[in-house]
Amino acid sequence: MGGATRVDIAGLAIGLTDSDGVLAELGRLYADFDRRGLEFAADGRNPHLCRAGCSHCCRQGAVFAVTLAEAVCWSLAVEALPPSTRMQARAAAADLLVHQRRVFAETSGPPDEPGARDEASFSARVTRLNALKPACPLLFDDLCGVYANRPLLCRAYGFPVDAYAVRSADALVFRSLCVLYEGMSLSDYVRAEDVKQRLGNLSRRMGGRDWGRFTSIEAILARIDVAA
Repeated sequence: MGGATRVDIAGLAIGLTDSDGVLAELGRLYADFDRRGLEFAADGRNPHLCRAGCSHCCRQGAVFAVTLAEAVCWSLAVEALPPSTRMQARAAAADLLVHQRRVFAETSGPPDEPGARDEASFSARVTRLNALKPACPLLFDDLCGVYANRPLLCRAYGFPVDAYAVRSADALVFRSLCVLYEGMSLSDYVRAEDVKQRLGNLSRRMGGRDWGRFTSIEAILARIDVAA
């Protein structure tokens, strides 16, 4: 995948810079995080229950935020799906987009402006949308249709990851853990704050500035122009 020159996403047309280089580096970033997850899971003191075919998280509130680089990578993977599968996924995403627009409009806060979103309001809107328990349009037979190109949050799910934790003076509350871990004690966690920061840097490099985050629905529906 690569050669992308522009992405049309959430009503924006964003010119892309060095998409091949950014996507290659994104692949290395994903591989780095995956290695850390494998090291965590290899330690018998660390419970890791996530497994193929266990799709609870993908069926129960599977709308989340992605950066520009993740959205481009993901959209290219969607485009590479067999035509019938791609059409099915995008049709489901289009249905969810109707609900997204309604929920976003009904949630208090400044108007939703893709490319210049207020992060606190955007997070609250995504949370409220997930209360409807939407399933991911890319889930087929309990498996991810674009697993190799899934975004960082999908990779983090099932692990205690500091990049998606809420910090207090006394504890970390890990939001990336699924319901299977309720009641379990943890001896360690996956360190990935640097991975998240690098992901933001790649997105700014690709888009020429900080475009903020997009929903997974918007990423699935994005269209990519590729250089001939």
